[in-house]
Amino acid sequence: MAAPHLRLTAVPAAFPLLAALAAAGCATAPPAPVVEPGGAPVEEASAPSRPSPEGAAPAPRGPVLALLDEARAAERAGDLEGAAASVERALRIAPRDAVLWHRLARIRLAQGRWRQAESLARRSLALAPRARALAARNWRLIARARRARGDAAGAREAERRAAALEGATG
Repeated sequence: MAAPHLRLTAVPAAFPLLAALAAAGCATAPPAPVVEPGGAPVEEASAPSRPSPEGAAPAPRGPVLALLDEARAAERAGDLEGAAASVERALRIAPRDAVLWHRLARIRLAQGRWRQAESLARRSLALAPRARALAARNWRLIARARRARGDAAGAREAERRAAALEGATG
């Protein structure tokens, strides 16, 4: 039996405060567009943090978008390591955001870290299996990483998977 001096009379009074705090956390700014590292033309995934009808997990918008802005600035300055660090911090906030994993994979590909790029793209695939357009971009990235490592057969298989997904979306 609980001690008589430990009453829970203050708990109901805390509910309005908790509700207000929860509601305040839902008000965020709209997401900004995501830009390819170095400005190279690549099919772009929808901005992270936007609820995805295809199955990608939404993330907190404000902090993640601020970190993506930092990543873009670092990329423009040629600092891929700084860009990767910003995306990694965003992933600590939103670890289930498949678009963020894809973005980090693109940065690692640009750095010549082929195996890591493929691994990160596979993580993105696992997090949003129904996001066909994102999956196609991940398979294209995997193909480029495999080709760079000299795995021509693996690259062809990845390209085949990307083409199948693109055919299903178009």
